[in-house]
Amino acid sequence: MPQGSLTVDGVSLTIVDLDADTIQISLIPHTVAATTLHDLRVGAEVNLEADVIGKYVRAYLARPGSAQGLTFEKLSEAGFL
Repeated sequence: MPQGSLTVDGVSLTIVDLDADTIQISLIPHTVAATTLHDLRVGAEVNLEADVIGKYVRAYLARPGSAQGLTFEKLSEAGFL
């Protein structure tokens, strides 16, 4: 997801930047110390989960004609907000 959060091994993190090949996140010292993320090394396998709300909004916008006149009210009516 280009915006929102990404969960890495159960730790919810905010996406800083995203391109075709990489996702950039920033970690504060407390997050590193309080989780298992400090044990990760480059190339380690991790469990990733994308922001659920972002997935639903993306699916909604992918429907033909859905982006035309999209408002917060319509998102709320569809259960996104």
